[in-house]
Amino acid sequence: MSVAATRYPRALRLLKPADFQRVFKQARYKSGDRYLTVLARPNGLGHPRLGMAISIRNAGNAVARNRVKRVIRECFRLSQARLDSLDLVIVGRAGIATRSNRQLVESLQHHWQKITDHAQTDVIDD
Repeated sequence: MSVAATRYPRALRLLKPADFQRVFKQARYKSGDRYLTVLARPNGLGHPRLGMAISIRNAGNAVARNRVKRVIRECFRLSQARLDSLDLVIVGRAGIATRSNRQLVESLQHHWQKITDHAQTDVIDD
């Protein structure tokens, strides 16, 4: 995979509140554990987009929140090729900042796999 194919440009981000609301209200796939919930819905754009909802209440101070968001963005960037055309919203849950980077990455990879498996099953069933 080339460097250009693994960048994280503006087109791969959920930016507008309406985009987030669409995923929250119409999530077709959901995966969650003790620290993260991942909601997803097809977007028809030909590439995945990522949004994050990591609150002060659940992640703590700005340093901890920004570390969690950096790990999520990096994991998404490296995994975007297998995430199809999905809008994804990552919701942080209480205690997320206590997880190591490695634990966050392993959790996200598990969620990516679960969601893509469900999405591929839906495509086969349609």
